[in-house]
Amino acid sequence: MDPAGPMPDSGRPATGAARAGRRRAGARDGLAAGPDSCWAWLAELGTSPIRLTPDNVTVSMSVRWLGGMTVRGRFVDVRGAIHLPVDADDTVAVTVEIQADSVRTGIALRDRHLRGPLFLDAAHHPAIMFRGSDVMRLPTHIAVPGSLTIRGITRTEELRCSIAQTTTGRELLADLTLSRRAYDVGVPHGLRRLDPLFVVIGDEVRISIRVAL
Repeated sequence: MDPAGPMPDSGRPATGAARAGRRRAGARDGLAAGPDSCWAWLAELGTSPIRLTPDNVTVSMSVRWLGGMTVRGRFVDVRGAIHLPVDADDTVAVTVEIQADSVRTGIALRDRHLRGPLFLDAAHHPAIMFRGSDVMRLPTHIAVPGSLTIRGITRTEELRCSIAQTTTGRELLADLTLSRRAYDVGVPHGLRRLDPLFVVIGDEVRISIRVAL
């Protein structure tokens, strides 16, 4: 079997190893994202995987509190990769892993609560994970659907992405709005449901990811 992909009549998509081989071959032969490719609009990003580290990624979050105020924070330990297509048969693959205990809001007591069992439960669910294997170019943004796992609960979410030029270079911007209750974050049980602390926290959480390219 050809190590660069499946048999022509197999009808099965390429495996991860096959995609990696095709990616290397495409980059070597200069075939990636040419002007006639369906991925030409991604050509400016190149073909090499974009490694995500705390040095080039910023992940911030915000949630309404008491109806009017907004609590903001960030995650300081983020890693992952963005694999870019090299030909028409390839696709985009995105993996983002955030360490739940790296949340920072500027108030140590609040950070301990967020890491604790009633919120992110970092001791039992140390990683927040997003995996996407598709990308769609829409009139207003680039959509990257995928699976998001928080506290062991996995749901389908969609990153709304764009590429922006800044004073320091290009940035890949990705935004996501999710329901914290859908992931059992800050959802008390039993008598704790009467605790006013949880009543004043908004359900909608906005996540913003910035990647320096």
